[in-house]
Amino acid sequence: MNTDIQTVSFGLILHSGNAKSMGMEAIAHSRKGEKKVAREKIEHAKDELKKAQKVHAGLIYEEANGLSPEFSLLLMHGEDHFTMAQIIIDLAQEIIGIHEKIESRCK
Repeated sequence: MNTDIQTVSFGLILHSGNAKSMGMEAIAHSRKGEKKVAREKIEHAKDELKKAQKVHAGLIYEEANGLSPEFSLLLMHGEDHFTMAQIIIDLAQEIIGIHEKIESRCK
């Protein structure tokens, strides 16, 4: 495996993993009623996801130009993290909304 694809893979894993973790932290804060912190975590998660998306888009761009990366389990792992981060952020936003709705009805 060449060093470039390793570097790209680790960048994808890093930013996607950060986004995923922040999404889960947002859910935990929401569960405690800490709406402001939960929303801030979501925004930070989205920022990390944008960084991961730039890496992902770069891979797509290169492949579209005939520069397909060699198969790499590490890259596949990074893509998996990227997908999971997207899903967790979407679900975290829904869960935070549900918590807020329940909280407003209990007042």
